[in-house]
Order: sequence, then structure tokens, then C-alpha cells
Amino acid sequence: MNKKTFGLLIRKLRKAKKLTLRELADIVHVSYVNIAHIENGRSGASRKVIQKLAKALDYDADKLLAAADEIGEDVEKIIRKIPSAVPDFLRTAKNLTKDEWESLTDQIKEMKNKRDSKNEK
Repeated sequence: MNKKTFGLLIRKLRKAKKLTLRELADIVHVSYVNIAHIENGRSGASRKVIQKLAKALDYDADKLLAAADEIGEDVEKIIRKIPSAVPDFLRTAKNLTKDEWESLTDQIKEMKNKRDSKNEK
């Protein structure tokens, strides 16, 4: 998503929450001019600001980061830890349906829960 489209999303979310530029800026701890520049597509936002915007606007942080062509720090760490595994996995799974993604996510969560249970013993 380009800066203009990202900015329009921020504006839409802000207006849906009935917040002024200044109110959102105060919540996020940036200047209202900075929010205006983001909304008008004149500037992007740092990962930290995007995450604060998501929280202030009650919007999924990962979705907002993706809209800004960013990823969360936790995801970046995973990619850096196993650089070839993530692209290989995504290429393999790219044509899964929404239901298949949900099923796969459930299976991974179950694997994690089993591992966590073993580690607790």
C-alpha cells in the first residue's frame, strides 16, 4: 500500500472513532502536523508510531503494519532467526484458502501448546 492509501486508511479509522487530528496526536504522542502529513500521504510512519496508531484506533496492529508495508519486530526476529524457512513456508502455503489458513494456524497453536505443556513438567 502506498503512503497516500495508508494515510486515507488512518483518516478513515480516526474519523470512525470521532477523533480530531490533535486528539489522535496526543494519544500517539506525536504532533498533529505529523498525523496530518501521514493522512495526506506526505510522510510515512515509524513502526512504533504505526503500532501506537493501531492501539489508539482499535485496529489490528499487524494489519496496520502490513498496510504500511511493515512487519512487527517479533516477526522480523523470526525471519532473521530462520531466514530461509519463512519464505519457503509462505511460498508453499500461498494458495491456501482462508479455512485452510485457519486450520493450519490451529494446528501450529496445538503444537505450541503441547511443547509448552512438556516444558512445564
